[in-house]
Amino acid sequence: MMPRPDTIVPMMASPSAVLPADDDAWGFEVKWDGVRTIAYIDDGGGVRLSSRTLRDVTRVYPDVHGVAEALRGRQAVLDGEVVAFDDAGRPSFEKLQSRMNVEVSGVSDPLVTGAPAVYVLFDLLYVDGRSLLDATYEERRAELDALLPAGGGAGWQVPAYVPGNGAAMLAATKAQRLEGVIAKRLGSRYLPGKRGREWLKVKNVSRQEVVIGGWLPGEGGLTGTLGALAVGVYDDGGEFRYAGRVGTGLTLAERHRLAGLLAPLVVDVSPFVGAQPDKRGCVFVRPELVCEVAFAEWTAIGTLRHPAYKGLRHDKPARNVVRERVLLS
Repeated sequence: MMPRPDTIVPMMASPSAVLPADDDAWGFEVKWDGVRTIAYIDDGGGVRLSSRTLRDVTRVYPDVHGVAEALRGRQAVLDGEVVAFDDAGRPSFEKLQSRMNVEVSGVSDPLVTGAPAVYVLFDLLYVDGRSLLDATYEERRAELDALLPAGGGAGWQVPAYVPGNGAAMLAATKAQRLEGVIAKRLGSRYLPGKRGREWLKVKNVSRQEVVIGGWLPGEGGLTGTLGALAVGVYDDGGEFRYAGRVGTGLTLAERHRLAGLLAPLVVDVSPFVGAQPDKRGCVFVRPELVCEVAFAEWTAIGTLRHPAYKGLRHDKPARNVVRERVLLS
């Protein structure tokens, strides 16, 4: 018997421009637009939720605790994504924004009822005294499907994965305007905290985490509030590099909220090394807040083309935000 682990850093997928060539050796899942979460379930029905930065988020998402009841006294460690769905049934990172990083009083809290969360499960790492980290992905998924009832329950679900036929899966996600797919080698082990070629993410829309290094005042109808964010990423040498301006995708309410969050971070000197945003009127801040953007492409000078704001991320330290290197084969 092995004691249940209390700390597991999630295994991550590497971005890839193409699907794996040896299609039959892989399983394919929908890429959910949420926040990665590990659940530790004890045999008394207790549950503890942990983010990918190991922050305790148990009281942030009480509406997903029902998965512990479904285990009927079993001990387990589960991996998945906490997701909020929009009115059309699609994952909405924007809708989840109101829930992230906010502890609530319980399932009747207005934040919960206004944006209910669902725990989308895709891996089983431990069960009843057995570690499954060295089991293959195919074996872990089989045990997960046997452990939890098909169809899911209140606040949780276990969507099926598709062995092989990744092209059809990717096309289906594109037709449904979903973010993309995660390809996982059927024979791969679970490597906590690692990002390699055994798990790949292939996106329909390019996304990138960036760090806010300043903001520019709005003009015209946005006079008096935040107009655009000046964002950057860290290079291989640890230098903070300018990656462009983000003004699209920000609601008026979010502009005011960000202005309030950035006010205590204002500094006199630019945090960017090398290329700079237009300094006329730019308010520089300590690079602490991470947000996610959708974009068309990276330009030759290292800035984002047509970036659109998707929301703040509280599950990744700013210093870990680098330009994602996409595998081409």
